[in-house]
Amino acid sequence: MPDTIENELAVLERGLTALRVEYERFFTGDLKKPPVQTKRRIEDLFRRLEDVHVERAADRFRLQNLQGRFSSLTELWEKRLLQREQGKPAPGRPAPPPREEPPAPERDAKASGSVSRKGRVDLMPIFERFCDARRALGEDVSRLKYERFEELLKKQAAEIRKATGASRLVFEVLTVEGRVRLVGRPAAPKGKP
Repeated sequence: MPDTIENELAVLERGLTALRVEYERFFTGDLKKPPVQTKRRIEDLFRRLEDVHVERAADRFRLQNLQGRFSSLTELWEKRLLQREQGKPAPGRPAPPPREEPPAPERDAKASGSVSRKGRVDLMPIFERFCDARRALGEDVSRLKYERFEELLKKQAAEIRKATGASRLVFEVLTVEGRVRLVGRPAAPKGKP
């Protein structure tokens, strides 16, 4: 029996991680619909484990921990869905700073954000995606500051420009091995995909 419950808990843990990733993809726009089927499968696993007598204290603790994480994440996702439906910004998301100049006209519609040497670029959309991705992983984003993010992104952009000679860059928010990364690369020349 202990091997069975350990296997069930491992399946549950992997499923919860996959569900978190799917919700992250949904909130960042990669998925068109919320992952309702995956969530139902996780709920069914929890229901099935409610009827199982868990002998080892470590397994009980692990199950309770997973239930708590699932409950917290579900509450977060429901709030974000409601806010999305009402057109409100997510909690902890800072208001965009006032713009002195309009954003540069050079924007790559497929990417999360681009930086151009011409004019001032509005980095708030990519900052919001970065915060959403970290929030989807259950991280606290209340201490993230737009100004610091902007400073780091511009520093990274300068390094990429120096290394590649590119004048236009595109930045994307990616989740790799459970960590959120901001990845910059030279943008495709105008008129090319």
